[in-house]
Amino acid sequence: MKSSFPSTLFLVFIAYFAPFSATPSVSEEFEFHHENVLGSSLELRLTTDTIENAKAAQSVALNELDRLAEVFSSYSSTSEFAKFCSLEIDEAMLVSPELLRTLQACDQWGVVSGGAFSPAMESLSRIWNDAQQTGKSPTPETLASKVRAVSTKHWRIDPIANRVTRLTAEPLTLNAIAKGTIIDGVCKRVLAECDRVTGIVVNIGGDVRVAGDSTHIISIADPKSDAIGSAPIGKLAIRGQSVATSGSSERGFVIDGTSRSHLIDPRTGQPMQTTISATVIAKDAETADVLATICSVLPIAESIAMVNSLRDVECLLVTATGFMSQSLNWPGDVISNADDTSDAKAKHEMLVEISISKPDESRRYRRPYVAVWIEDKDGFPIRTLGLFLMADNPGPRWHRDLRHWYASDQMRRLVDDKLLIGTISKPTRNPGRYKFAWDGNDDSGNTVRPGSYTLYVEAAREHGTYQVMKYPFEFGDKPFEATLPGNIEIEAATVTFK
Repeated sequence: MKSSFPSTLFLVFIAYFAPFSATPSVSEEFEFHHENVLGSSLELRLTTDTIENAKAAQSVALNELDRLAEVFSSYSSTSEFAKFCSLEIDEAMLVSPELLRTLQACDQWGVVSGGAFSPAMESLSRIWNDAQQTGKSPTPETLASKVRAVSTKHWRIDPIANRVTRLTAEPLTLNAIAKGTIIDGVCKRVLAECDRVTGIVVNIGGDVRVAGDSTHIISIADPKSDAIGSAPIGKLAIRGQSVATSGSSERGFVIDGTSRSHLIDPRTGQPMQTTISATVIAKDAETADVLATICSVLPIAESIAMVNSLRDVECLLVTATGFMSQSLNWPGDVISNADDTSDAKAKHEMLVEISISKPDESRRYRRPYVAVWIEDKDGFPIRTLGLFLMADNPGPRWHRDLRHWYASDQMRRLVDDKLLIGTISKPTRNPGRYKFAWDGNDDSGNTVRPGSYTLYVEAAREHGTYQVMKYPFEFGDKPFEATLPGNIEIEAATVTFK
């Protein structure tokens, strides 16, 4: 999807089970997490009968992901697309069917969007990035010149010979479409090759595809408050579909103290300021991916009209003022927070940000188990803010690597039998970086009393180390900020209360 991968979609899983043979076997959900995948984080959920089948399917998924990344990546000098971009003007090369089809799709979406989508957007992004470095906005003349260059045709396709000719020297990227293309390819390959897998969910940086015999409830994050634990603006039940969200909450440019979106209109060269979040539902991830970008660029009325004209596509758009607009048959509940003047909205909020360490030896790496929670002065756990696990074996056994959190949770369940596992929102953020919000309530939604509390950040990596970070604080009316010393697993953590 765009270079923003605003990590803005949260997942909760619901599985539907079916027999595989004359002797019924029970399907289970197995989930795997990896960081630094296509510049983001990967969440892979598989419905199958054994851990062996799940791990085999994971290998198929990762192999297909790597294969397709070597077709579409703009960052790898060895990828097929990078080799095409290195061609001289009027030079041609033979390309794979996957790349040919995606380049054709780029041409089609450029027409459908009236020029609001362009693979040459990288040129404009570089201008604004340079402006951020110098602190001076680009001149109208500079933007006008670059807009003309971006709006031209950048390749010529010979579909019979599978050859593509480079027509300009403009830098190109497929970031706004290829992530969805890769997700679709991974789902297709796993379901085709792994006959014991009946359902799959692939979530890369907030682009989600649900395929096979699975249904997911997906919460759409508030673009103005998208930390894990913040109230969502909508919920969806997704089956056999894809969802993608584009927005400016994660990335952008700051020029002379003014924040600007990284999403740029290729027709004007200006960063977008009106639509700050665009969520699209479609049958496939590629369509959802590219349309989320287009809907972030077009005026809201044009976006809605375009989506209403397309089959099996819906959208939800949010403006900078909090106004929400949806397409004709948007299926989800919409929860407006724009005019919320309740006490809950006015309360203080704690924001916890962590950065997970990356192993030096790995380009793609498995995320450690992580728990973030708060205890009162008596050591009783009042709120779990986040829980990251690798479900190699469903059931409580694999939670115990997080020793302190697991012991605290067992204590909590002595007086409250609510099972937290599976009810906590899952993250979709940039690789290794996560935000958690606490609104001052306990796990039951009751506001806690002012007093002494302790924040814990616990991490345990498979074949790695075990680490705990601890920060005592006073919950009340006084704001504070703190930086926690890093460790081998969590290289940085900050706490802000306001």
